[in-house]
Amino acid sequence: MEHVREPFAEGRPGAAGACGRTGASAGRTRRLLSWATWLVALMLLAACSSITVPPETTEVEPAPAATSATTVTPPTAAAPTVGTTPPTTAAPVTSVAVSEPATATTTAAPQFTAPFTGLPTPTEMLRPAAVVKIDNHPRALPQWGLNHADVVYEELVEARLTRFAAIFHSTDADVVGPVRSARTGDFALLSNLNRPIFVNSGANDYTARALRRVDAIAIIDGAAIAKGVFERSPEKNAPHNLITDTARIYAAGAAEGRTPPKYFRFRAQGEPLARGTAISGVDVDYGQIKASYRWDAAAGGWARTQNGNDHTDFDGVRIAPENVIVQFVRYRQSPADAATPEPVLTGGGEAWIFSDGMLVRGTWERLSELDVTVFRSDNALVVPLTPGRTWISLARAGTAEIVP
Repeated sequence: MEHVREPFAEGRPGAAGACGRTGASAGRTRRLLSWATWLVALMLLAACSSITVPPETTEVEPAPAATSATTVTPPTAAAPTVGTTPPTTAAPVTSVAVSEPATATTTAAPQFTAPFTGLPTPTEMLRPAAVVKIDNHPRALPQWGLNHADVVYEELVEARLTRFAAIFHSTDADVVGPVRSARTGDFALLSNLNRPIFVNSGANDYTARALRRVDAIAIIDGAAIAKGVFERSPEKNAPHNLITDTARIYAAGAAEGRTPPKYFRFRAQGEPLARGTAISGVDVDYGQIKASYRWDAAAGGWARTQNGNDHTDFDGVRIAPENVIVQFVRYRQSPADAATPEPVLTGGGEAWIFSDGMLVRGTWERLSELDVTVFRSDNALVVPLTPGRTWISLARAGTAEIVP
């Protein structure tokens, strides 16, 4: 836009007669008279002339007209439009695409917990439990994989030794063993796990035949060594060196098993352990095996000692489960072998539940082999455990002692 010339500098071409002369005279008069006199002259001039009074001398840059282009660049200089009041603020007009922000819908991830530990898991644990019979003979030490098991049962076997039945489910183990043979007492131990995978090195004829009549168990035994499920470790001598791992176990038997039930009740964070008494630990005497647990507040578990030595796994990590249960049971003679004791795991009896540095004296109850064992305090309420691993000692009455 071009600047409009000051009308008083040159006059308006085409103005006629007296009005034209008056305009010329007014120009000269404006330079001589005072401002007030000039204003009066200007008003007289406007009355007889078509000349428009200019705006005040301060120039304000008007906004340029918008076009269909995405961005319009304003001119570097622009005069106000004659006869109009310019806007106080001018800004270039641009065409900006505006999109509405997406509304994010946040859905809380479902909270899954492992049935044996009560710990959170990213997905629901649907695979079957894998129960491995693990050797506890002095020549089998240290064992592989015990610290990766969710639950470990310790049971009395012949020669007053013990053997472990380790339940693997929420955590995998690269090496598990030494794997040892099955016993008739394993039938009741496994029947409430909804068809677990039972891993053992074999059994005598009676036990092997009886196991195969138990529909609640999927079996992987020593014969699978030819299929690559087992191997012999050079670290130990046979028969204390048969090993496997959870990957091979599940590859061989997962299709035959089913998802286990919830096994314990667990305390919520901050929930106190009702009817508990602060305690140092417990000693259990099996005969040739003397197991002790002492509360380790720093580790948050019950550190295990066996025959006076710290019980560690093959990686040198101390065994210190969050919970220990001494379940007092009766042993009878196994029908497979007169020298083998067999625990009676149905019915009920006394139980000591150790959790979070405390002892709850209570009872255990299991109405049938298909039922999960329930541990109650002396007021008949189920004892909630600390989320984590649990070791259960199947001890004879009178063979355990509380350490204050």
